[in-house]
Order: sequence, then structure tokens, then C-alpha cells
Amino acid sequence: MNYFYDILINLNDIAYNFYEWSKDDSILHLKKIPVFKINTKELKDLLKYNIKIDKNFLDNIYNKTESYEANNKYIEYMALFTDENNSLVLEFDQNGKSLYRSKLLLEEELDLLEMAYSLKKENITYEKLNLLPKTFSSRQENEIKHFLEIEIKTLYENKQISKLRYLYNETFNQDNKNLDLIYQNLLKKIKSDFSLNHLKLFEIVKLSYKHLST
Repeated sequence: MNYFYDILINLNDIAYNFYEWSKDDSILHLKKIPVFKINTKELKDLLKYNIKIDKNFLDNIYNKTESYEANNKYIEYMALFTDENNSLVLEFDQNGKSLYRSKLLLEEELDLLEMAYSLKKENITYEKLNLLPKTFSSRQENEIKHFLEIEIKTLYENKQISKLRYLYNETFNQDNKNLDLIYQNLLKKIKSDFSLNHLKLFEIVKLSYKHLST
């Protein structure tokens, strides 16, 4: 079995690119992890779908990933996959279903891709389960949208009509006195493709809380 050594990973439901990693993320330092070269179609499936890997593969990687963390030295089911162009770390549960995923830091991925040329291509057997959510926005954009959605729902539940009407006016450049319509239209706008309007609303909401704290 081939291994890749001394890497940092950032396990999440979505595999974030290295430039979207946050200082608040739980970064895991691996001492070693088994690496498998697969074809590009297979790697695309791993990136796009939750999968269930076959039991033979699962048994083969059991406790083969070693961490520097004292309280979690061995990770039961984890592997690194590459097609010589991209890479992905996947963690599986005991039934072979994919749980969490991570991409690599740029320098470490370049080292892996260089190593991958000398690896023999492996055959893996897996079942595609559900398609992962598509993320057209960056991580920061998604976080802003989530923040705004929570804010609008909270204002609506607490009947803070004046603030909702103000945000509505800033968004649509018109007034509206129907609370339900304000709520529905604002939510629809927030869930749409990210735009400068999201940033504008985000700054307005942030300023409103800053004002309350002074």
C-alpha cells in the first residue's frame, strides 16, 4: 500500500479549496494516509456524490491513517484519492458511506501530484448515493447568505416590522407594509445568486448591531 505523509486536512461536508480554509476550522495534522490513484471519472464522482465504498476496500484501509493527535492517533476509515490532476481525502463510516471530505493545501497537493505519476492505477468499487449540493458561491458568500437568512427569520418572528421594512426598501428601493410579503421577498432575494446587494445588506445589519452595542 502506498502512503502520503505529513499533511494538513480540513474535514467538512463540503471539500473547501485551500484558500477558503478558515483559522477557526478544525485542521487535522496527519502523519500518514493511504493514497490511491484512480481515473478522472471516478474522482469526479467522489467530488460530486456521497458514495458507499465496497467492504474489501474498507477493510484494506482500516486504521491505516495515522494522526499526530494524541487522542485520535488512528482514524479507522480514511483514504486519499488522486487522478494526477486533482485530489480528495474521504472519511468513511463503518458501512463504507462517505462522511467528510477535504482538499489539500496547494504545496502538498503539488507534491502528491508529482508522486502520483509513479503510482499504479487502482480499481475501486463504489455505489453513488445522493448528489452533493452544488456550491456556486464561495464559502464566505455562503456564510453571508446564511447570516442574512437567520437575521430575516429572527426579525420576522419577533415582529420587528420597522427594521424589516428598512431592509426591504434598501433591497428593492420601494416600500411595502405587508409583513408576510416583505419576509417572503427578502428570503427569496437572499437565496438567489450572490450579488453586491448581499454585501450591502450584510453591512447594514452589522452596523445596526454595532450601534446597539455603543
